[in-house]
Amino acid sequence: MAWRKDEPYRRLARKRGYRARSAFKLKQLNSRYLLLERGEVVVDLGAAPGGWMQVAREEVGEEGFVLGVDLQPLPPFP
Repeated sequence: MAWRKDEPYRRLARKRGYRARSAFKLKQLNSRYLLLERGEVVVDLGAAPGGWMQVAREEVGEEGFVLGVDLQPLPPFP
């Protein structure tokens, strides 16, 4: 399957401010398996482009901590 610029989840991710459409997959996984909870510490290895870090930050909240590591520099989150 070829990459499609008009793919619906890509548009939705951009609209909601996510860096990658994979953010929706993590949200789905977390709702089913409760992988991320408030106050947890998360280390994201191979973090670029940062979509999963965004979701992790939402899920762990202010009480938690998210660290992303990648060879590529990641721009700061708003």
